[in-house]
Amino acid sequence: MFDEKKEDLKPFSKSIFINADVSKVWHALTIPELMKKWMLEEEINIITDWRVGSQIRIEGKQHWAHFENKGIVLQFEKEKNLQYSHWSSLSRLPDNSENYTVFEFGLTQGGSQTELTLTINNFPTKVIYKHLVFYWDITLRILKKFIEEN
Repeated sequence: MFDEKKEDLKPFSKSIFINADVSKVWHALTIPELMKKWMLEEEINIITDWRVGSQIRIEGKQHWAHFENKGIVLQFEKEKNLQYSHWSSLSRLPDNSENYTVFEFGLTQGGSQTELTLTINNFPTKVIYKHLVFYWDITLRILKKFIEEN
């Protein structure tokens, strides 16, 4: 197999400073109607109650196929920390615990800015690692712009 072993894939972490109060950043990360806007996916459903241990599901259609992303809310500390597991039907991997990636969003208020740090770990494959690093590098900039302009 040409893919690196799961153990060889190190966590990805990136921080971005957003010119907004921490509560505004938090709302963009946790209110489904706002999430749809910065995800640029109006035709998706985001289903969760954000309680630790409960499910998060994002369903929709991307290009040619229906998809389902799902996971479990692992941490929810209002305006400080959000963590959840993530598996996508688009990965074509079995829906097993070892195929779930973990996303963590940490927020720190500093004056008129909020530092948002995203850490992603537990990549099932190198392809998924590369996709998520590429996606989130762009998406964090889109999220920043969305928050600062709204």
